[in-house]
Amino acid sequence: MSRPRPGDYPAYFERYLSLVPDGDIETTLEARIVVTVDLFSRVAPEREGYRYAAGKWSVRESLGHIIDTERIFSCRALRVARGDQTPLTSFDQDLFVAGADFDHYPLADLIAEMAIVRRSTIALFRHLAPQSLDRHAPFADSRLTARAAAWIIAGHEIYHQAILRDRYSAALT
Repeated sequence: MSRPRPGDYPAYFERYLSLVPDGDIETTLEARIVVTVDLFSRVAPEREGYRYAAGKWSVRESLGHIIDTERIFSCRALRVARGDQTPLTSFDQDLFVAGADFDHYPLADLIAEMAIVRRSTIALFRHLAPQSLDRHAPFADSRLTARAAAWIIAGHEIYHQAILRDRYSAALT
């Protein structure tokens, strides 16, 4: 699956797409989950609730956010690929994190869930017909293609991996 073109997604998401290396997106998604699992597995058990500043998400909440976002973009991709032209809506990430209560789950459970969600995402994109990848639906001030959703998922994960390494380094072993 080739890289999406500008105009296949709202400009805001370029911040994520720019982080994704060229190449096959399925291979990238498979490789990135290994990095994510390894990175979050390095969090000391007593630091799973660590926040780098007041009001910021904990380590668990950060991973929960990655999981939620992947599910949402997978659903968006499915809708678009199947020809649904209903305008796509945004979601309030802070509301989702607050409503999920991720800090009451062991990080190991969230890591396992992330791996399951990723396997599902890869299966979805692997089984989309090539002609469905460039179907699009209205989204924000632009549109979104199924192809772009795959790259946004990967870029979003890479973005949060960098934040974990940079701002949550005190929680890593």
